[in-house]
Amino acid sequence: MNIGEEDLAELRAFCPEARYLEEGGTGFIDLPGLTFRAGKGEVTRDALLSLQTHSGYTSRLYLSEPVAGFGQNWTIHSVLGRAWHTPSWNGVAPDKPIVMLRNHLRVYSP
Repeated sequence: MNIGEEDLAELRAFCPEARYLEEGGTGFIDLPGLTFRAGKGEVTRDALLSLQTHSGYTSRLYLSEPVAGFGQNWTIHSVLGRAWHTPSWNGVAPDKPIVMLRNHLRVYSP
């Protein structure tokens, strides 16, 4: 799986260094230094968006560290040679990558 330049351009509006990566046939978007709203504030984390089913979820947004006070049942996964944290947040269907990212970020601004 690969994504087009239009999809990457949309993601780069949020994270200028966004890039497509692949591991074992699964596509990911690397989002280093992604800043997003968490409640009434903002946090910055390196993030990795899984574009396909991964570890039993329709897609996942992995973060370099948890966001305190948000999400439930955080787990750690090794992806692309790095440890990533993710809460239990399922049901983000395959779509345009920017839509998937926004849907995953909803867990941090209920």
